[in-house]
Amino acid sequence: MIRNTNTSGPVGLPAMVEELLIDVVADGFTLHCCGPKAAPNALVASYEWNHYIDPLTIRTFDRVTTARLPKRSKRVDIFVPQIVVWAYEGPPQQALRALLNLVHSDHPDAPISDYPAPAGLHVPRTQQRPMTIRLPSPTPATARATRLATPCRTYSVSTIRK
Repeated sequence: MIRNTNTSGPVGLPAMVEELLIDVVADGFTLHCCGPKAAPNALVASYEWNHYIDPLTIRTFDRVTTARLPKRSKRVDIFVPQIVVWAYEGPPQQALRALLNLVHSDHPDAPISDYPAPAGLHVPRTQQRPMTIRLPSPTPATARATRLATPCRTYSVSTIRK
């Protein structure tokens, strides 16, 4: 079960984490609930570009890991990635802001240098099942690509909400 590292036992979904999930789903991410819905082991959201995948991994409620994974083969495992070109670990709101403001994958300033994926992205296979997947509707997915293709603009979490 996902835990808050400041407590010893399981806790409910904090409001800020719930808002984070609403924001990423509204921005076109696919949401994976790893483990039982009532007590998930991890929550993983992902957005797929032509040559990259942007995952958001929640293993604890007070620390979130986000990244950009290169698609160097036909199948990239978002639950146990080996390499990234960009990663950020930190409190939920800052991690979400960093991911949602990460430039379009085709932007000239987009990260491209590979390095080892942080451990915070890893969700062991034994903790992935059962898995519930929520797919985005096509409109938010294309809206994200369009928004990020607009040069020199930044967006706060509150402007993402629809």
